[in-house]
Amino acid sequence: MNHAAETWAMLVRASVDNKHPWRTPALCTQGVDGPNARHVVLRKVLPDAATLVFFTDHRSQKMQDLAQCDKVSLVFWNPKSNTQLRVWGTVRVEADVSQVDQYWARVPDHARRDYATLSAPGSVLNTDSDQAHDMSLAREYFTVLLVDVQRMDCLQLSREGHQRWAAERNRQGGWITQNLVP
Repeated sequence: MNHAAETWAMLVRASVDNKHPWRTPALCTQGVDGPNARHVVLRKVLPDAATLVFFTDHRSQKMQDLAQCDKVSLVFWNPKSNTQLRVWGTVRVEADVSQVDQYWARVPDHARRDYATLSAPGSVLNTDSDQAHDMSLAREYFTVLLVDVQRMDCLQLSREGHQRWAAERNRQGGWITQNLVP
C-alpha cells in the first residue's frame, strides 16, 4: 500500500470537491506573537511537485506571520473516516504573474469582493466606510500561496485498531514512508 500516493489522491479530490472534509484544513503559522491557526480553503494540489495551493489577501495577518517564518503546518480532519492528516512544509508566494492571473480568472465575481476591501482583513471597523470596496484593487491584493510539503503524518482511528504512518520527502522528490505506533 502506497500511503503517500493515496493521500495525494485524496488531497486532489478535496481540492475539487467543495463538500470534502479536507477542503478546509487549519493552517498554522508562527508570527511575532507566537503560533496562529486559521482555516483556509485548499484550491489546488500539485502531487508531482508535492505542493498545496491556497489564496489569501496579501494584507492579511498570515502574510505578516509568513514574513517572520515561512514554515507552516496544516491539519486536515475527516470525521467520517476518523482520519487526521498533519502536513509540514514551507510557504512561498507564487511569483509567476501569468499563473496568478490564471487562478484569478477562476475566482467568481462574488468572491473577488473579499480582496477588494479598502481596509485590511482583521482591521477594526469604525465606520461603514471601513467596509467599502474598490474592485479595481482586488487583483492587486489577491495572493497565491504555495506550500511545498516536506513531511506528512496520518492517523486513522478505528475500533479495530488505530493506524498511523508518516512520510518524508527525500532529495529525489520521492517519499520515505514508515508505519508508526498510533
